[in-house]
Amino acid sequence: MDIQTADNKFQSVKFGDSSFEELKNELARTADHEQHHLSLFLGLYEPHKQKALNEIAAKLDREVETIRTDKLVSTIESETFDNLDTLFSGLSQSDVILYFKNGGKLCGTYTGYSHSRVKYATPQERYFLKKVKQFNGLVIVDIEEFTDADMTLRRAAQSVVSFFLPGSRWQRFIWHLKNYSFHGVELKTKRPEAYGEAS
Repeated sequence: MDIQTADNKFQSVKFGDSSFEELKNELARTADHEQHHLSLFLGLYEPHKQKALNEIAAKLDREVETIRTDKLVSTIESETFDNLDTLFSGLSQSDVILYFKNGGKLCGTYTGYSHSRVKYATPQERYFLKKVKQFNGLVIVDIEEFTDADMTLRRAAQSVVSFFLPGSRWQRFIWHLKNYSFHGVELKTKRPEAYGEAS
């Protein structure tokens, strides 16, 4: 069974809008409560993600523990479970903000050779969500591709923050120059129609 949040107020937050300010205020209000909060950071634009993370850390007066998700996930399920157990057992509840980079490594997969556009959660992802639910604090999962965040992860999240490329053509050009090679880019998601970008 999926872990599902009852409140959908912050399921469609856009960085730079008033909704993000409301989210920061809510996180500050509930920071000392004995509960978990899972937030998804969706999008490619890293400078705004880092700015958002810094703002949240300052608002909560908390340190950030950055974790490379690709170092935790193994092709062997039991190894992933052991890695997650070790990680969470060594963390103080609520004392830090857990920021999982490369969160797409946790996300679900398409099944078989069907034409389904729905991703299904892996056992590793479900185990991760179980550990998050037991952690009394803020957990942020950074996912670059909007379509990588499957419905299980989205339903479990108390907040989903979208990050889009800046409106300035010059800023977009500089970002593309830094992030794309002249030999093209391999698309990470083969069925991008699964979940469209929020507008």
